[in-house]
Amino acid sequence: MDTGFLKSFLPEIYFSMAIFFQLIFNSRFINKVSFNFPIVYKENFYQTLVMFVCLILLYFNLKIEGFFSNFLFVNDEGAVFLKVIVVFFTGLALFFINLSFSLQFINFFEYFSIFLLSFLGLLLLINVSDIISAYLIIEMQALCFYILASFKRNSSFSTEAGLKYFVSGSFISGIFLLGASVVYGCLGTLNFNLLSWLLSFDFDIEFSFLKLAIMTGILLITFALFFKVSAVPFHFWAPDVYEGAPLASTIVFSIIPKVSLFVFLIRWVLAISVFFSDIRALFLIVGILSVVLGTFFAIRQKRVKRLLIYSSIAQVGFLIVSFHSLNIEGFSSLVFFLIIYLITSILVWGNLVLFYNSAGNAGLKYISTFFISGLTGLAKVNPLAALSFVIIFFSISGIPPLSGFLAKIFIFFNLLNFESFGSAILLILFNMVSVYYYIRIIKVIFFEVKGIDRNNIKFQMTYQVCQHELIFLLVVGLLLLLVFIFVYPSFFLMVAQYIVLSLENNYFVIS
Repeated sequence: MDTGFLKSFLPEIYFSMAIFFQLIFNSRFINKVSFNFPIVYKENFYQTLVMFVCLILLYFNLKIEGFFSNFLFVNDEGAVFLKVIVVFFTGLALFFINLSFSLQFINFFEYFSIFLLSFLGLLLLINVSDIISAYLIIEMQALCFYILASFKRNSSFSTEAGLKYFVSGSFISGIFLLGASVVYGCLGTLNFNLLSWLLSFDFDIEFSFLKLAIMTGILLITFALFFKVSAVPFHFWAPDVYEGAPLASTIVFSIIPKVSLFVFLIRWVLAISVFFSDIRALFLIVGILSVVLGTFFAIRQKRVKRLLIYSSIAQVGFLIVSFHSLNIEGFSSLVFFLIIYLITSILVWGNLVLFYNSAGNAGLKYISTFFISGLTGLAKVNPLAALSFVIIFFSISGIPPLSGFLAKIFIFFNLLNFESFGSAILLILFNMVSVYYYIRIIKVIFFEVKGIDRNNIKFQMTYQVCQHELIFLLVVGLLLLLVFIFVYPSFFLMVAQYIVLSLENNYFVIS
């Protein structure tokens, strides 16, 4: 069975070898005197894009399912389908990552290799079915992220972001290992399949201490996962790290890891489903707190980058709340929300990157802390760019006829089906509050036209004549997709349900 599993893992094997050869080739190429020591970030981008295309083709031609070494990794059909989605949307985000990479003059070919190593870890995390293998992969991804956060070596903000990320990440890794050691000491295994089977037995009064110890280990592991997805109150590291990191790294952090981490969280919740009734309220409380604090802190922000970070924390709250139901509908709404989250995140950061690029083309100095006031009067000089911001922010806030409305309404309906009326009403109220800071940005774009200096006009007119035709078409296509999903959501809902059913079939679940 191990041999069969290795055959089912050919895309990841190819990907790891391609990263290795890319690193060796580029390190030799830039040291060639005959080529005058070239800068190869464009070549790195095209190499990475070709690798992603080959990955998608390999996944589409992969017809083998299997498991490896007593279910350390499980490669089922749903995981393969999910990896196709992750690779596709990451490939789209790669255009904006490359643009922001060149914008900040981080001319180091190692950036793409480190990014690809972290992405390889995230692909493997989708297949994980054991706590130890999950820990190793999460640490591999985290080590790459520490480097990406501090990659701009001449910036004290970037260095501080990398150091904060490393210190807080190291601490939470110890919490994760402590929880894993407690669970292993009580049950003698860390495999999800065996855990779901062992936890299905009743614990008598004589074994109440054992149940308490197991619950402690489960909580510690769950807290570590909350930290990784930056949920309240474990979000303290995210605003400073994401803002201090280079813009390309911030895009990587805020978009790419979410899907893999939440899929692993689904597998973890399914493995402990028998004990989940004891911690069900924890997910509801953490989710609501994330929405509440993310919303209120976003209202106070004057910088676009920091506002988007707190907004993403609020969106994570909706995802965590969907775990409360522990059924197919709840997990399907979570996966559907993740797909919408990917699209809107790529769009919002992509528009921000284009705006930064316009500033560079206009001869203005790049500013890492971009203020909302910089968007003043954008509608007067570039109506299309202003309209794209309206569609993006209205979708994130859940206003119809955009797909963000459906993503949130399904979560509300799922809470109502479980008679969590108070939680649903509370989330609706705070979602209404969150509309305020999105409308505030739209107000600045459309109605605040006084005090626009010539440089600002030149800045925004450059944005209008931006020469990145392919990226422009990509933004338009994703904007149309947001509307299309609202009109025809059946296909995407079926995809989400198919993925969840494939994940759920591997575990003993009690709803």
